[in-house]
Amino acid sequence: MKRILPVVLLALVLGAGAASAIGVKVGGGAFGGVSIPILQEDSKQGVIYGLRLPVSVLPLLKLEPYWATASLGDVEETFGTLAYTRDGGKVSAYGVNALLSMGGPLRFYPFVGIGTHKLVREAAEDLTKVGYNFGLGLGFSAIPKFDVDLRGELNMITLGETSRKFANVTAGVSYHFLSLP
Repeated sequence: MKRILPVVLLALVLGAGAASAIGVKVGGGAFGGVSIPILQEDSKQGVIYGLRLPVSVLPLLKLEPYWATASLGDVEETFGTLAYTRDGGKVSAYGVNALLSMGGPLRFYPFVGIGTHKLVREAAEDLTKVGYNFGLGLGFSAIPKFDVDLRGELNMITLGETSRKFANVTAGVSYHFLSLP
């Protein structure tokens, strides 16, 4: 896990160096949506939101460092006659996505990513693990330098021999504030 951040930073630096020959576009954006646990009875659907920093390094490749957090819904459980509420938990993550995206006012693009995820829940040990995600996005640019995105993704956090999986649907906006020759 501790090796991921240096590798991501190195990839960004090398990618930015190579991209300076063809032009780099840097932006910032925010997103929000819904996070749905898959095959998990101890959490319910919750909200997800975060920040992205899209960096176009090649004509078809965009690297996107991100930070995200999801608050999952609580679950009511009953044991015999005793009912109680179980905390759905919170997931915080940071990492980088790679998008295969072409320019134009309307874009359909696949993406993959890797990141560090921290799972926090009442009455349970906090876990920090590697997570992977992939999905499809639809981007729209009606105004130059301003993008609107809709994404669907599957996020998997490894926990040794098991994993936690989430389906995320998000909408976001971003503004490209820097273009380098």
